[in-house]
Amino acid sequence: MLEFFAVVTHLGATPLLAPFSLLIALWLLLRVGWRESLLWCCSVMGVGLLVAALKIWFSACDTHLGDIRSPSGHTAFAAIAYGGFTVIAMARSLSLRAILFRIVILAGIVLIGVSRVAVHAHTWGEVWSGLAIGLLGVTTFAIGYRADVRPPYRLAGGLLIAVGIAALLMPKTVFVLEPYLMQIAQWLQPNAALLCFG
Repeated sequence: MLEFFAVVTHLGATPLLAPFSLLIALWLLLRVGWRESLLWCCSVMGVGLLVAALKIWFSACDTHLGDIRSPSGHTAFAAIAYGGFTVIAMARSLSLRAILFRIVILAGIVLIGVSRVAVHAHTWGEVWSGLAIGLLGVTTFAIGYRADVRPPYRLAGGLLIAVGIAALLMPKTVFVLEPYLMQIAQWLQPNAALLCFG
């Protein structure tokens, strides 16, 4: 079971979702418009920056909120990437296919969060906080996204299958930003009094 979760957790990894998000930005730019592409980029980067800032803050201040010391970046990135993709792919459709697509994507995002606990990378609180940040990004994107242009179902499904195959082929150890964020936190610790509100 642990091997299964080790693969599932890769579905939220930065080396996989960064190119996925860039492909979406490029498709939006070419097929929809620069404003929608910019909105997408801002939503994704906003989620990433908020998670990074919270990770740095918790570490630099050597504090926690319940069992939250480091919001799950995998869960947050999965929520904005796959959730935002669903906003684009399904537009405002209420067809049975669109509803089922949304349910499957949401279940997948939750499963990625569960995998972070299963591989002992995060606590439940950290997963839920990452999910909340990611869903905030999705909501922001969905409110601003007005286009009715959407990719064909086969293209949307094919892209998700390609992401799944890439996750299966990823090495067990992948690049993570966490050590670099912790270095920034250590650098900021001498000024912790200002950073940590006294």
